[in-house]
Amino acid sequence: MSAVHRPASKTSLAKLRAALEAAVALHRAGDLEQAAAQYRTVLAADPTQADALSLLGQIVHRQGDSPQALELMTRARKLRPDSATIVFNLGRLYLDLRDWRNAVQATEDAVRRAPDNAAAHCNLGVALTWLDRAADGEVSIRKSLDLAPDNALSWSALGMALARQNNMAAARDAFEKALAHDPALAEARFNLAEMLLGEMDFARGWPLFAARADSDRASFATGGVMPAHIPLWRGEDISAKTILVWGEQGLGDQILFAGLLPDLCRRAGKVVLACAPRLVPLLQRSFPQIKLIAQDDAIDVALARCSIDCATALGSLGGHLRPDRAAFLTHGPYLKADPARVAALKARYKNLSNDKPVVGVSWRSGRIDIGAAKSVPFDLWSRLLQVEGAVFLNLQYGETGSERAQANARGLTLHHDPEIDAMKDVDGQAAQIAALDLVVSASNTTVHLAGGLGVPVWTLAPVGAGRMWYWFAPKDPWAPSLWYPAMRVYHQSAPGHWQPLVDRVAGDLAAQLASP
Repeated sequence: MSAVHRPASKTSLAKLRAALEAAVALHRAGDLEQAAAQYRTVLAADPTQADALSLLGQIVHRQGDSPQALELMTRARKLRPDSATIVFNLGRLYLDLRDWRNAVQATEDAVRRAPDNAAAHCNLGVALTWLDRAADGEVSIRKSLDLAPDNALSWSALGMALARQNNMAAARDAFEKALAHDPALAEARFNLAEMLLGEMDFARGWPLFAARADSDRASFATGGVMPAHIPLWRGEDISAKTILVWGEQGLGDQILFAGLLPDLCRRAGKVVLACAPRLVPLLQRSFPQIKLIAQDDAIDVALARCSIDCATALGSLGGHLRPDRAAFLTHGPYLKADPARVAALKARYKNLSNDKPVVGVSWRSGRIDIGAAKSVPFDLWSRLLQVEGAVFLNLQYGETGSERAQANARGLTLHHDPEIDAMKDVDGQAAQIAALDLVVSASNTTVHLAGGLGVPVWTLAPVGAGRMWYWFAPKDPWAPSLWYPAMRVYHQSAPGHWQPLVDRVAGDLAAQLASP
């Protein structure tokens, strides 16, 4: 016998409404556990309660279960597609997940349904900017500022959109305005820090750079959260003390800031470095005087065996050890590849190349947020691969079968060494890079390895995206890196304009190979 659906009575509807209001009150008061339990009570009585689904999704996301949050909030939108609030909240979740395309789609819908919602216009602008549509993003963000001219988040978002268009003076002004409205706003402090450091204003830039921990917590804490019970190092004398240095952000960032470790070792009694597990073999060989700990499930046990006096995040060393430009000019290569593997690879590549120079190439960044802006479309590389007098070797991490097939179809040769898996064996890739004559690459982990090893590397860099470690005004045709003496940095003239840059690099390589 089939069940018969009976409409809820007025009494039960009133109880349900009261339960939902109680849950919202708990939510607003910050009692997330009790609010979530109350939302679940509402949903047990009525699984189609869209507001409860959406609001529970927000809490679940904050608690770290983003897949469940997405499922809950997507269900809410299907139940109430006409709700501007539910659609707006789903778009904000997509922003947090860095799913820019879905964020644009959902937030455009929210803007259509609530055109006076300043936050929706701002969020749409942010998503468009990250989707490499910064000019469109600027338009949306300016609409949000028309509606709410004192909103610090919108001013900060405008600064990012302007920076991605290489309008740096206006971007800096926008970040300054954001901080005038909210001096504690982490993302504005961090974005302004990058600009100030790029202008060599280290005195103001380094203190603001500390805001990266709050501006992008997910990226900052890739290795976990630094132990809170250990006092932070603030630049005092540690010649008789042990300092823990905590790796942060991605592999490239950890390699970059590892260049500060030799200076730290001269100031500290002992250094303990916690870093990404894949970097342990390379960094242990490069810094035998440092105790290495992998940031894995066993890290608490490893730390318990150390007697540590103070601690610092790896990127925070710059404020103590690089106070001015001159401090950058005294360092050289600091990474050491496995000499046996380097020798074996050199011999292999010498046979492969018939004594021609071997040039490693890499074209893609894997970063979720700005990876697209940093990546150079592979079909543009044909101009470089056509240069005579060199042999080209694939250094791109990840799956590259389609790109190599594309090169072969054009009659171009891009050699691939199947014995090196850069995704799993960073030490092996370091040895591979050390065996080469030159690296030409988009901005990714490859160039940091080459720079740290002292291997000549030509980096193709975007404007307005990921400029933190370039730290100088772009020059024509290229500029030396402040961090890596063996690196040339070739900057785009405008966002997305890669072909002129690839042509210039190819021309410089051809000229170098032709010179006696």
